[in-house]
Amino acid sequence: MAGPDVTTRAGARRIVEALEDAGVTIITTLPDTWIGWLAEEMRRSARLRVVDVASEEEAIAIACGVNLTGARAAVAIQNAGLLNCGAIVASLVQLYRIPCVLIVSYRGNERDPVYYHVPKGRMTEPTLQAWGVRHARARAGEAVTAQIAEAYVWADEERAPFALLFSAEDLA
Repeated sequence: MAGPDVTTRAGARRIVEALEDAGVTIITTLPDTWIGWLAEEMRRSARLRVVDVASEEEAIAIACGVNLTGARAAVAIQNAGLLNCGAIVASLVQLYRIPCVLIVSYRGNERDPVYYHVPKGRMTEPTLQAWGVRHARARAGEAVTAQIAEAYVWADEERAPFALLFSAEDLA
C-alpha cells in the first residue's frame, strides 16, 4: 500500500497557517514520521518556534508553561506518546486548568492499518474519553483551519486540554 502523497504538504501548510492565525508562537514536539512532515512546515514559519523535546510529558509541561505566561503554544506528538501522558494531563493540565492544544498523529486508526500501530490506534479515543479530554479527528481540507481555531477557543474558555487527531492524508 503506497499511502498518501505528502510531497505537496498543502494540508500541513493549512495546519501551520491555522496555528499562526490562532496566535501560537511555540510548538513543542517529539516527532514521528507524520509529525516530522508537519514539523518541516512549522520550521518554515517565521512566526512559529519549534522546540524539540526528549519526552511527550516534557512537551506538555513546556507548552503549559508557555500558556501560563499568556502566550500560546501547541503540542505536536504521536498518539503512542500521548498514551504515556495520563499523569501529566491529570496532575498538571487538568488540575491547574491550563488550556493545552495537542496536535496528535493518529497512528493505527482505520486510515493507518500498519499492524504494529493498530493497538495504539484502538486505544487512543477510549483513553482520551476516560481521561475526560475533549478531542476530534481532523476534518479534510480547509475545514481543519476552522477546527483549530475552535480548539483554541474551547481550550481557553474551558481551561482544559483539547486533542486534534490527524492522519497522514490530512497533511497531503
